[in-house]
Amino acid sequence: MANCPKCGKHLHIYNVSQYCPECGTNMRFYGYADTFFREAKMSELSMASVHVKIRHIKAAYIGSKLAIARLCACILPLVAFLIPAGWFRFCIPFIEGKYDFSGLGIFNLFNEGGFNYILDMMNSSLAGGEFKALLMAMGAYALAAVMAVLVLLLSLLCLISYKNMQKIIAVISAVGIVDAAVSAVLYAKFVGGLKSGIIEAGNGFGIIAVILMFAVVFVINLLLWKKGIPVEYDEGMLERTEIYKKVKKGEINIDDLPQPVVETEETRKIEEEIKKAELEKEHAVKAKEA
Repeated sequence: MANCPKCGKHLHIYNVSQYCPECGTNMRFYGYADTFFREAKMSELSMASVHVKIRHIKAAYIGSKLAIARLCACILPLVAFLIPAGWFRFCIPFIEGKYDFSGLGIFNLFNEGGFNYILDMMNSSLAGGEFKALLMAMGAYALAAVMAVLVLLLSLLCLISYKNMQKIIAVISAVGIVDAAVSAVLYAKFVGGLKSGIIEAGNGFGIIAVILMFAVVFVINLLLWKKGIPVEYDEGMLERTEIYKKVKKGEINIDDLPQPVVETEETRKIEEEIKKAELEKEHAVKAKEA
């Protein structure tokens, strides 16, 4: 059987009362006040920590006009990849296909087996150089598309770090600009070097649109990086959060903290209301006795 929590008296099976037979302590409610205040203090600290995280998430998405602009602009680079940056066509007997040099066009090329044809023709003595140039241009274009996907994903996941995510997105956008520019140079070189007649190609303005959209994302995130995102905290919120971290690490004993842990204007008002209610109750009792 158990022992009395106060005096340590060993209890037998026939001790069914909630009162200790030795010291008379109500064992059911022994330490209730301490437990209540301990849980109240932990609730105060943990709720402050939760509210700080919510404020950070809110700030990451809609904390400023620039944050909202980032959320709206994150899809623009991917949309720009739908605009053709040019076109190319294979002109040989029994095999003919025309494709846009765009995200959708390259997907169709891969889906229809045209990519394998390009790999095979890279060893051709007649037009191997042309096919290699086309493949290199598509490779740089694909890398830029990967950067556009990362921009979208990281912008949607900016809640992970409202302080550092804009730095990462700015760097990725800059890499996307470089990849798109390299792709534009390689594709222009590919179009200008066609001589065999096996491939026909022309230019478009899709890559320019991609570069511009990456530039928009880069500028927005660079400004967020420089200016930061303002976060509004209630009085005592950050102080409670820091104390909560130390309590969880064992650096501070929760029982050594006062209740409330951090005094604010809100807690002072509550204490004043409690004192006022106690005085009114006391006056009512005295009036009744009189």
